[in-house]
Amino acid sequence: MNWLDPFSVSLLLSGVIFVLAAEWMARRPPQKINSLYGYRTPASMASQERWDFAQKASAIRSRFWGWVMITLAMFGYGLGGLPIAIGVVLSIGILITCCVLLLTGTEKDIKKHFGPVQRG
Repeated sequence: MNWLDPFSVSLLLSGVIFVLAAEWMARRPPQKINSLYGYRTPASMASQERWDFAQKASAIRSRFWGWVMITLAMFGYGLGGLPIAIGVVLSIGILITCCVLLLTGTEKDIKKHFGPVQRG
């Protein structure tokens, strides 16, 4: 088993970061809308109520996708490693997919709970 397998190492580290960030957000969510810290999209920043909801929803989804990446990393270690180029491209693809699913899922939750953002 190669403990430095790029596929598994990158997914493991990404997954751990997702889970730790989710735990931080769940325990210390930003109290007020800001541009530095928290889940920041136009839909989440449209009101304080949306902001508070989005912080909780994104923490839950981030934790879930973090554990998915950690699990995939463990499977990667179990397989004995992929060729470096394939492992790097595949892990980046999985990371991007998890980020997109985190964002789209949270935005869908906000829209479902509050409806679309009223413009101008």
